[in-house]
Amino acid sequence: MEQLRLVHAEVVRQRATVLQRTGNMHTRAAILVTASGVFSTVQANNWVTGWQFISITLSVVAAVIGLWAMRPSSGVDANATLYFQERLAADPYSTEHSIVTDSMEGLSDDLQRIERAAKLIVAGYGILALAWLAMPITVGLMHAKLI
Repeated sequence: MEQLRLVHAEVVRQRATVLQRTGNMHTRAAILVTASGVFSTVQANNWVTGWQFISITLSVVAAVIGLWAMRPSSGVDANATLYFQERLAADPYSTEHSIVTDSMEGLSDDLQRIERAAKLIVAGYGILALAWLAMPITVGLMHAKLI
């Protein structure tokens, strides 16, 4: 019984950490969306050539990726009310074991969602960097009369 309580405490601790990491991912995604929006707005207001469309499109794609990373998603979680009657009739060890098992599944699901969001956000920042690089390159090529 003591080992199960230790595992339960660790799962609760890790779920709190995951919740904090999720908030951090949402903050990074919000910064990506904001930076992409500002960049695309500045580029659209200083329209010089059709080639800027590439830069604006890349920044819009980065913003969409940031929004996608922030989307709410429902994960697996221990549902105390769903199994209330069943758990009430069971012995305390079985009840705690089923709660810990459900919480561990939720933790695993949350960790997978965070990893996917992190990869999306990194890709979004990469695309935004390409948008920033595309603008001076296309304007430079245009002034050199190469395009």
